Amino acid sequence: MSILDVTEEQIFHTLGKGRDPNFKQIEKIRPTFTPTPKKTYSAPVKKDMYTHSVQAPVAVEPTKYVHSPEVEESINKLTNELSDLKISISGIQSMIKLYLSVFALTLVIFVGLLGFFIIYY
Repeated sequence: MSILDVTEEQIFHTLGKGRDPNFKQIEKIRPTFTPTPKKTYSAPVKKDMYTHSVQAPVAVEPTKYVHSPEVEESINKLTNELSDLKISISGIQSMIKLYLSVFALTLVIFVGLLGFFIIYY
């Protein structure tokens, strides 16, 4: 008798236990697996087997949404405020560049004068 010929009832009988009359086999439910289809690209076959041409996908025009007048007004208002903000930021940046250049020039002049003072005295 091989190990493959042993049944469940023989195992329970050998262990001294009988099979439970209320025992129900649990069915294992396997999750359903739906494979995602792979994209396939077909190219027309030419006489030369080393030359293949691939067709480019057709461009789809995006759909255009029509906004209500209130939305258009708020978009225009935000656009104007954004352009004003950009102008003010560029002004602040130019002021900072001017102040830094004046500071650097003053520092160079001060260090130069200090060097002359140390050399001659």
